[in-house]
Amino acid sequence: MEHSAETKKRRIFASLYEAFRRANDAVFYTDAAGVILEVNDAFTRVYGYTAKEAVGGTPRLLRSSHSTKDMYEKMWSSILDPRRGYWRGELINRAKDGREIPILLTITAVRDTDGQILGYVSNGLDMSEQMQLQSRLAQSEALANLGEMAAVVAHEIRNPLGSIVMAARQLGSDDLPNEDKETVLRVLRSESQRLNAVLTNFLAYARPRGLQLSRGDLNALAREVCGMAKSNPALIGNVSIRLKFDKGLEPFPMDADQLRQVLWNIVLNGIQAMEGRGIMTVSTGRTHGDAWIRIHDSGPGIAEESVGQIFKPFHTTKQQGTGLGLAIADRIVKAHGGRITIESELGKGAAFVVSLPAAQE
Repeated sequence: MEHSAETKKRRIFASLYEAFRRANDAVFYTDAAGVILEVNDAFTRVYGYTAKEAVGGTPRLLRSSHSTKDMYEKMWSSILDPRRGYWRGELINRAKDGREIPILLTITAVRDTDGQILGYVSNGLDMSEQMQLQSRLAQSEALANLGEMAAVVAHEIRNPLGSIVMAARQLGSDDLPNEDKETVLRVLRSESQRLNAVLTNFLAYARPRGLQLSRGDLNALAREVCGMAKSNPALIGNVSIRLKFDKGLEPFPMDADQLRQVLWNIVLNGIQAMEGRGIMTVSTGRTHGDAWIRIHDSGPGIAEESVGQIFKPFHTTKQQGTGLGLAIADRIVKAHGGRITIESELGKGAAFVVSLPAAQE
């Protein structure tokens, strides 16, 4: 009976070794000191080292310049923790010929019955093909977005440009009465501003700039943006803006210029949604370490099917507009590590809540 059990055990070990050797993933085994004792066929295929070259060495021969000390500290903290005993993550290894290979890596500590570490098993999935597919997909999506952007640009530029050309012709005409010149000049100014706004939005979306963080006051920023809106009679109409600020909200790291653009886009959309009459309430506060600003309008609200689309580029319900304002706002807030949420009920208005990490360190 014992002989039969021993034979069965040897067969199991032989099967496991065969599985190790023929696995599609690059696998190697080290002792407790990190010296490589065995590699499989996929290891030699992926990294270009022969078994003779790898055995007796350490995993350092695979380390690339992308591997940081901080990453390895977290890795080993996870592996050596008896409650976890492994680490899984993505990194970039280096092959013998210098190629950089993206790897989904799992390293597991092998322990005896007493919990002592005997060695480590490293299992690496070559992600090169998947990364190439993702890159091609991203390029296809970028080209599709570029085509859509070109169509929207052409449409949004053609209209104001046509008005500007017509106004310029009228100004150059000797038959234009003096009393009509001011009207034509007003058209030139408004359409030029519209054209500039369109191009500014497209450039902001196509070439986003990095954050320039410094301590900023969210209350002051909101007051400034609301003041800009109030100072424009043609925009504000009979809309009333009410401010409810948390006076205890302290300054925190932010890119004030970019967040000003975020708040302006949301305030502008809210005022336009109310079509010249209604109440906008702008409030601030802090919850669980996040600072937030809530901008609520008393407009018609946002249809449920539009809420999920509202931050997508080129999505707009306006007759004029590129549909980029909220897409840019969403990207800026995400770059800060924050989020924008929407609260809406048809007939009762909509609220945009911008939440931002407000760590004081």
